[in-house]
This record gives sequence, structure tokens and C-alpha cells, in this order.
Amino acid sequence: MLDRFADMAIFAAVMDTGSFTRAAQQLELSKSAVSKAVARLETELQTKLLVRTTRKLSPTVAGSDFYQHCREIVQEADLAYEHIGAMRTTPSGRVTLTAPVNYGATRIAPLIPHLLATYPQLDVDLQLTNRLVDLVGEKVDIAIRCGVLKDSSFYFRRVAPLSIVLAGSKGYFASHAKPKHPHELSYKFGLHQCITDSAKAADKLWRFYEDDQLIQVTVNGRFAVSDNRAMRAALLADLGLAYMPSYSLNEMIAAGQIETALDDFMPQPVPVHLLYPERKYTTAAVTVVLDYLQQQLSQ
Repeated sequence: MLDRFADMAIFAAVMDTGSFTRAAQQLELSKSAVSKAVARLETELQTKLLVRTTRKLSPTVAGSDFYQHCREIVQEADLAYEHIGAMRTTPSGRVTLTAPVNYGATRIAPLIPHLLATYPQLDVDLQLTNRLVDLVGEKVDIAIRCGVLKDSSFYFRRVAPLSIVLAGSKGYFASHAKPKHPHELSYKFGLHQCITDSAKAADKLWRFYEDDQLIQVTVNGRFAVSDNRAMRAALLADLGLAYMPSYSLNEMIAAGQIETALDDFMPQPVPVHLLYPERKYTTAAVTVVLDYLQQQLSQ
């Protein structure tokens, strides 16, 4: 099949140039290779395609008809190559992303409008899930992963790590003294209300560090919620303290609505990576999304 296509392309070049010699020069082949290709087609088709004289090369009726089909096929192949080439140089088509629900909603989703405005031919499918997605099996282009990487076979780019803070509202701290040590948060003392993440079974066990030693404190509170946006609302409503990613609270901290506590006892930041499958040829669309996310998420 591949030899047949090559022979058809050679025949089309002969017809386009009107000469075996010029076709050979155009295709960077020997004149004998061009002649043999046409001869193979005539043998396979059992039809004369060209009438050769010492001064002129003329197609037969069958040759003229066959040339039209060959020319269409070669043009379609050229268009296919041009299309793929454009995809590698001009960002276009759909890029599928996946990210953890809260991180994706808070950090990734707000970045997408500018990306789409910058690249009008680009489409983005952002899938938010806390499930570990199979990038290859589910045809995902880029995964944002928080935590230590386990997909060692994939390429990755590092972005700014995720810091955890203990936070409360000014109103809450007006009626509850700021804790000076993690043990003050323990449910045993009843000193503080703690807003926990109901989506995580272990979220009532908060982790802190003192002189590199792990301190685990079991907390309790009257309100639990599985969404960071709702947790922020609960903080602003003075319902208690929250142990959550700083990216969810940075604006409110800057505005003075929220304050942090026990900063010296917080765990090390969690690494965040942009993960993508190994591919020999990465499209321009995937590349610009990777570059854009890396730039924005590293600030």
C-alpha cells in the first residue's frame, strides 16, 4: 500500500512537470526510479498510462483519468501534513486538564478565561475530581497533582507548592484567644471550634510540627463541610478555625478579614506538579497551556 501511494505520487509529479527528468529532479530521485514507478503502475493496472516519444510525453485517456485521482490523493496527504504541522505550531484544538476539586476550582478555573482569549482556536476541558485519573487511558493531556508524585513514567513541571495554614476570622479571635500551641486545639480542652473537611475521613486529625517532631491533634467542631468555598464562608461567619490551603485564603488574609495562627508549627508545603504523558510530538496547544499554567501557578 505504501509503495502504491509513492508510485502514484511519482506519476502525479511526472504529469505535473511533463517530464521524467524534471519529476526526478523535483522528487530528488533518479530518472530510472521514476520510470520504474510508472512502469509498476502500468503493470498493476494492466493499462498504458503514458505514451512516450523522443520529443513528447503524453497521457493516454486512462492516464489522464488516473492522474486526476492521484492528484487528489496527493493533495489530501499534503493537507493532512499541513494540518498536523499547524497543530504543532499554532495552538488549536482541545486540551483536557484534570485537577483536584478545590485546587482546580480556586486556582485553575480563574486562569482559563485569559488563556482562551489569548488563543481563539484553543478549547479547554477542565475536569475536577479527587480521583487519581489514568492520563493515558482517559486521554487527559495535563494533570495537576498535589502531593508526592507516584507516576514516575510521566513528564512533569514543578509549580509553587501548596502551603497549609491555620486560620480564623477577626470576629472569632475577638471571642477566642489565639492558640499558642497545637495542643490547645484538642477536643479534650474544648477551647476552640474547628471546621473540618467532611470529604476526608481523617480530617479531624490535624498535623503540626515542633522541632521537626510530628504533633497530631484530634479536633472537633459543630460544622464540617466538603468544599473550600463553603469553608471560607464558615470562617467569615466566625464558626471556628480552619486548617486549609493558603491559596484559598490569600485574598481574605491580605484584606484583613482572616488571620492565621500557629505559623511556626505548620507542616512543610505540599509539592504541586503539572503532569503530562510522554509523547514524542507535543502539540502547540498542550505546550502553551503547560507554559501558561507553569507561569501563573509559580507566582
